[in-house]
Amino acid sequence: MNAKRKRVKAYVNALSDLISSENPSRELAIQLIKKYLESVNVEPFRGASKPEDIYEKEMISLYVIATRGLGINSEFKELMSKVFDKELTYEDAYLLLSRDAPPEVVREEIRSLVSNLDESYITRVLRYALTLYHLDFEPFESVIRVLKKAHQAFPEFSDAIKRFTKFVISVKLAEEISQGIIKNKIEKEIRKQLISLEIGLPKSTPPDDYVMKVAKVTYEINDAVLSRIFEVSRPQNNKTSDSES
Repeated sequence: MNAKRKRVKAYVNALSDLISSENPSRELAIQLIKKYLESVNVEPFRGASKPEDIYEKEMISLYVIATRGLGINSEFKELMSKVFDKELTYEDAYLLLSRDAPPEVVREEIRSLVSNLDESYITRVLRYALTLYHLDFEPFESVIRVLKKAHQAFPEFSDAIKRFTKFVISVKLAEEISQGIIKNKIEKEIRKQLISLEIGLPKSTPPDDYVMKVAKVTYEINDAVLSRIFEVSRPQNNKTSDSES
């Protein structure tokens, strides 16, 4: 069983326990995510580092499986509004960013959703978009569209959006490596540059060491494959920020 399937199994088990609980809560959901991911010995969906709030961020994955995968949102409306209040707004913002509307219109519409909109909120919305792709519910083009619109609508959060874009590109490259589409260093470099150009945000191409770490965590790609595709460099002090994931 590959890493993605193990994560989905963990999310489904967590949802099952959450639904059957007499007192479902957001705190319980986070505990269940952690419990079941650890039970199948797989890392949460993340970048190179493991931030303290990673299991809270994984509520997005749980929400996607609940709504897109199992379709329980219509049957358990009270639970969804109680446990996934944040994710409901992330989905609303994602849908607004997906529309063919001027950036300034999208900006005002999203600002009306939340009272304290900041870069953390925007990157959670972007994580929602990426999670939909990662779990096979939306094409990669939808992630690109949302990244571009977010960058246009919220220029004050440009740096955070660019950092998150590095994570997006790394996930895409890791997936293609796991599928055998990328088999060597030349193919990796071509794909990295093409994906970066397609997204079109400046200074958002991830360094190889960051992509390699994401590949190991996200798809559990072994060192033999990675050494064939990446130049293994000495550790450097200037690490790529991973707060975006």
